[in-house]
Amino acid sequence: MANSAVVLDLALVIPTWNDAEVLSRLLRQAADMGCFAEVIVVDDGSDIPFRLPTDAAGMKLLRHDRPRGPGVARNNGLAAVSAPYVLFFDADDLLTAELPDLVADLADELRAGRGFDFCLFRHADSRVTAEERWGQPIWDEELWQQAGLSVAVLQAPPAEVWPVLARTANYPWNKIYRTAFLHDNGIGLGETLVHEDVVLHWLGFLAAERVLVSTRTCAWHRVSRQSGRLTNLCGPERLQIFTPLEQVATAMAAANLAWLQAFAIFALGLVDWNASIIIPPLRIRLRAREADFLRTAMADWPRRLESTDPALARHLTDRMKGVG
Repeated sequence: MANSAVVLDLALVIPTWNDAEVLSRLLRQAADMGCFAEVIVVDDGSDIPFRLPTDAAGMKLLRHDRPRGPGVARNNGLAAVSAPYVLFFDADDLLTAELPDLVADLADELRAGRGFDFCLFRHADSRVTAEERWGQPIWDEELWQQAGLSVAVLQAPPAEVWPVLARTANYPWNKIYRTAFLHDNGIGLGETLVHEDVVLHWLGFLAAERVLVSTRTCAWHRVSRQSGRLTNLCGPERLQIFTPLEQVATAMAAANLAWLQAFAIFALGLVDWNASIIIPPLRIRLRAREADFLRTAMADWPRRLESTDPALARHLTDRMKGVG
């Protein structure tokens, strides 16, 4: 697969579980695009083991003997990466025609001596496509606008706006990471069945020295309530949400108020979203676990936030009491 079209030494890591048809489509697309020095597929214990196509030059297949979750699969794929840059992807999503342009943009940065730890890029969402529009959901686009990222194709935003960007969708596939940056900082995916990407996303922002942002739309994300994807799980696995949130909150101990504010808003919103989809008998347990999490991991955050965001400080206090 490596050829003269490769202008950035980039790996593609794809976890898969029982989705051979869509994965085969993605692998054909990746091969035709010519952006990747290596492609690593991690079969997370599919009922029928996935087989690479016969012309799979530059591709590597790893297999788990049982399903261990997408976070473990991505981490094992990351451990096998030899390329200096890596893009995680989901088997049922699609790359877009703008990805080669982004890869060329990043290669230009490197040739100019400007390294980066990761590059965040725009994505398109099937929910937006269904409305006959193209691009990100409005909540992400509003955060991009708030961070002042509506014009330039590629830029290095000041660190002051990183907390705003960190509140965007915590996906693992809307960023190109420097492989050594992840390894050197011990950053990977969480090992919960859901929200494993929260850890990678937030710890990446906290540890980075230089972040790039591209307005190119380089991924198309499919969201379907009728599919059997992990996104649609609504049972006790949703109670695992607090494991990645606790890990990030611990890392926030020495962070400034802007980071505390951003993560508090994100965490409360994420719990609310889980409450909206978890089966009703588990909602009381979810809210009780939330109160415990907030009292343990964010005990002093209301006091610290009182001077800059008193409304959020009060809201945190109420949620610690199981109110609101």
